[in-house]
Amino acid sequence: MTGVKKSAPKAAAAEAEATGGTITFDYNGLTFEVPGAPDDFPLAAIMADDEFTAISLMLGDEQWAAYMKTGPTLRDFRALVNAMSLAQGRDTDAGN
Repeated sequence: MTGVKKSAPKAAAAEAEATGGTITFDYNGLTFEVPGAPDDFPLAAIMADDEFTAISLMLGDEQWAAYMKTGPTLRDFRALVNAMSLAQGRDTDAGN
């Protein structure tokens, strides 16, 4: 059989998007859960003026608080965003 094989994260992301499910990913010893489909993202996150607010709204209060307890740096935040992007089936170099 020939064709393009999706990577595991991309296949899981496509399934979550199609079914309205969520995606989980691990980063820095924490497990995060986010909406699988852009249509399920919180509207406030889409409307946010900055990436920090958008990501905090995507994660929700409890997950964001757990992340902030790790004392993250800007480098750590970028790595979190990259991990989230990969879990959602996007490339990390796609830009903002």
